[in-house]
Amino acid sequence: MKQVISVLVENQPDVLNKITGLFSRRGFNIESLAVSVTEDESVSRITMIIDIGHNAVDQLEKQLNKLICVLKIKRLDNVEMTGRELILVKVSRPFQVLCKVNKLI
Repeated sequence: MKQVISVLVENQPDVLNKITGLFSRRGFNIESLAVSVTEDESVSRITMIIDIGHNAVDQLEKQLNKLICVLKIKRLDNVEMTGRELILVKVSRPFQVLCKVNKLI
């Protein structure tokens, strides 16, 4: 079962390595990972999609809370988040065909 976890961490070097190292030591696979700075420059948000069971997520949250750099953990469900996907396509065709493709978009 896919779970989405949002973790607020201190914005310091090697924090991401500590978080992902915890996952790899436990044998969990991270399907998606996004990291960005929040409004507060000293805090970063790590959003992960992982494919593990409900009980394993509870265990993982407890392990993450033991790390000093972790400030807050939140498990997101479909009501609390909006997922988006992006695709980049390169089209090599004559100009007339590209005009028709642009009209479709």
